[in-house]
Amino acid sequence: MAATTLKKLTLGEKLDLIPALCSIALSALRALLTGLWRNEKQAKTLLLHVGYAIFRKATARLSALQLQLIMPPTNKIYERYVKKTRQPVQSVELPHGVQGHWIGDKNAKNVLIWYHGGGFALPANMGYFKFFTSVIKAMEAAGKPLAVFCPTYTLTPHAVYPTQIRQAVECLRYILKKTGRKPANVFLGGDSAGGNLVGAVLSHITHPHSQIDKVDVSGNLGGAVLISPWTSMDSDYPPDQVIDSQGDLITEAVGKPWGGAYLGTTKRDNYTDLSLAPPEWYNDFKVNSVLISAGQNEILLPIIEDLARNFKAGFSNVEYFVGKRECHVAPIYNLYLGDKSETHTGARMKTWLRDLL
Repeated sequence: MAATTLKKLTLGEKLDLIPALCSIALSALRALLTGLWRNEKQAKTLLLHVGYAIFRKATARLSALQLQLIMPPTNKIYERYVKKTRQPVQSVELPHGVQGHWIGDKNAKNVLIWYHGGGFALPANMGYFKFFTSVIKAMEAAGKPLAVFCPTYTLTPHAVYPTQIRQAVECLRYILKKTGRKPANVFLGGDSAGGNLVGAVLSHITHPHSQIDKVDVSGNLGGAVLISPWTSMDSDYPPDQVIDSQGDLITEAVGKPWGGAYLGTTKRDNYTDLSLAPPEWYNDFKVNSVLISAGQNEILLPIIEDLARNFKAGFSNVEYFVGKRECHVAPIYNLYLGDKSETHTGARMKTWLRDLL
């Protein structure tokens, strides 16, 4: 079992935050000045254009530890959100160091387990919890009660693969065994690295990982949604697969350090790189329906297309949806930046989920 070791910034890394933040501010100013003239490959609004530029610079310039110093952990963001919205704190401690958080009525008939993204290196931001609330409200309006269960899992470089998958599996085990829900009323969801975890959990159910305890699922899960899933640890892309990052909020610069931090000394496999799994790997996945979505302008689009193609070749009920002129994980990060407009990918997910409930 991989150990969890708390890593700390050096004094030099802390001092480096000053010039780093200055460079980020300059990138924001540059985006503001040039953003009045945007094309289809760039963000729809000036607010998003500037926000994406800040994210691109911050994730490329700062290390994971530096970003974690600036960004509060998931559990703290959750506590702030429920306090602000006058909801009770409903958190549970699970095995292997994972903590789960309920949003909405935890006694609702259906539950969506959501694994947040961030390259396995970043915590969930406030946009996640705003998105969860919008999903819950959309389902309530259709008369289909839903709660969301979102874990705080261990980030890199404090722990490496397969720690995060083991923790993700514990969330599913808890929902099935401790809350008594039927598999058909349990849904998995995740974005970016969280989409990777969705694929890894589905893989583990059918192909148990040698380092993770098996989880018994008596029937098919209700569904699984993967928004902008990061399911290939490749960091070098062929020229024909390179997408201009000006309309996205990440760049290719994050792939190698974040992927390397997740893998550690372990070789890539079908759990880390679901995009590379053969079609037969997906044949017996215990889930009723799968939705894979991506943004038209995101740099991971070729990887996500590979995943969708392989998934469809081995599993019958898979939908692949692309949101026009949208970035990586647009439904969540747009909300985080203050844009409340419904995204194409967010709307499609809500419709897909409503039809399954």
